Amino acid sequence: MRILLCGVAAVALSGCSWMGFGNNSTYSSNTYSSAQNNSDCCIGGKKLSRWNLEGGIGAEYVVGGDAITGSVAPAGFINPTTTLVDVKMKDAYAVGYRAELGGSYALNPNRKLSLLGSYSQADGNEVSWGTQDAATLRGTMSDYKSYGIEAGVRQYITPVRVPLLKSVRPYVEGKVGAAYQDAISLDNINEVGGAHPSTPTSLAMYESGWVPTGAGTIGLETPVFNRFTMGIETGIRYTGTPKSDNSDKLPATFNSRYNGANNGGERWSVPLTIRGRYRF
Repeated sequence: MRILLCGVAAVALSGCSWMGFGNNSTYSSNTYSSAQNNSDCCIGGKKLSRWNLEGGIGAEYVVGGDAITGSVAPAGFINPTTTLVDVKMKDAYAVGYRAELGGSYALNPNRKLSLLGSYSQADGNEVSWGTQDAATLRGTMSDYKSYGIEAGVRQYITPVRVPLLKSVRPYVEGKVGAAYQDAISLDNINEVGGAHPSTPTSLAMYESGWVPTGAGTIGLETPVFNRFTMGIETGIRYTGTPKSDNSDKLPATFNSRYNGANNGGERWSVPLTIRGRYRF
């Protein structure tokens, strides 16, 4: 997502040096706090606020990954003749939401280390995932839910002045972590246009468990109060592949024709998050 920033460059912070318009910068009040004496100060009678409480919430748009990998399922099953197809994650799930809460520590005025916990959820959609004879197989993916934790490094860029907001400060951040993902199944299975008594009504797809996560984000912050900033953030997020659940697809059973349909599960998503940060 491209963000156009209009305005004039105001302040550049780097380590303990100050460049630009001096201590009257709009953003300085959300980076430094008053010091007791000059020996505690970074510059200009103020010291760097190290610790921050952070949180955010917003939409999460799934853009990549396979929910069902029907194209790699075994072929040749008859009575009924079964042909499965791939289903993308973006088709299997509606727009979800993601919430985060945690803290950050400032290494210097331009760089912070962050550690945040998260919760993600998205409703499953009804999908078409193959055919049996002349009938279309349909089913509904169970809801996606995960709990995670990620550590990140955030690099701030020179603040700029914009109309109404006085000043905003762009940043980029890289994050890595892990998430515990709930088990996923394909539910409410039915044949549209036909019926077979052996067709299951539900299939286990992926086991619950921990998967790796990572994200690259860009964002903007603007001061709201003396110690509080708000901003908006987006980017790209990766959630790793869960373990396939084949507990109800045993060999030599009717359900064995669905083996291989659950060899996906990874997710690529684009978050759009409203964030808040309080400095101590």
